[in-house]
Amino acid sequence: MTETTPETVDVLGVRFPRLYSEEAVALLLGKLRSGQSTGVCFPDMSTLNIAAEQPSFRRLLQRKMLVLADGAGVMWVASWLGKPLPANLNGTDLVPRLFAAAPDGTTVFLVGGHDGVADQTSQRFATRFPHLRFVGSSHGYLNDASERALIERLRVLRPQVVLVGMGNPKQVEFICRHLDDPGLGGTLWLAVGGQFDYYGGTLRRAPSWLRKVRLEWLYIVAQQPHKLHRYFVGIPLYLSRCALATLLHSHDLPNGEPS
Repeated sequence: MTETTPETVDVLGVRFPRLYSEEAVALLLGKLRSGQSTGVCFPDMSTLNIAAEQPSFRRLLQRKMLVLADGAGVMWVASWLGKPLPANLNGTDLVPRLFAAAPDGTTVFLVGGHDGVADQTSQRFATRFPHLRFVGSSHGYLNDASERALIERLRVLRPQVVLVGMGNPKQVEFICRHLDDPGLGGTLWLAVGGQFDYYGGTLRRAPSWLRKVRLEWLYIVAQQPHKLHRYFVGIPLYLSRCALATLLHSHDLPNGEPS
């Protein structure tokens, strides 16, 4: 059966497929079955601000990663452009759906956070998804030597899925350094940012009504005041960038870059 190419929308030079949640899960399961290494990132407003400021990071997103839109900000702009996104494909919701649908025995490794965070998250996932095999974890504060040691460990374990929770651009750069490693061929790498805090139970999700009106970020700030700058400065900056790009018709992926 021929795989259908989804419709897309470009926001600040990053191309997003327009998918429902079920389609996104099916796409990821297809990547998992394909035996081809795949990196996945869930860019939100903050990530797109970084991409606008760091062209090299934006090129990594576009050339090396499958990007799935996370959050109200990306969805607002897609709607302004007349190409609304059918669903908010944030990793907090999508990763558990992927795990629930993954084949029995699928192996998973977690990298990220301070000591113990990834391990605690792995244990909670193992309880929630007993049909999967959680084969190991590591903190995310790596220097060159510890990164090399981690990659050697991954080459031995050969997990089919690796969750990387380091924040952007660090987690995308980490994935891209190892995406083409022949010793890790077929790995599905998921860049999940700070979501180990949700998966591990450290943070609570916003109530469903707050998510429906696309104000979950207020609930995040209430629990993590250090993110005030990201939202109260980042949101106006992002919206002004998008308004200017809309005025100048410059949202589209730059010419000559792969789609």
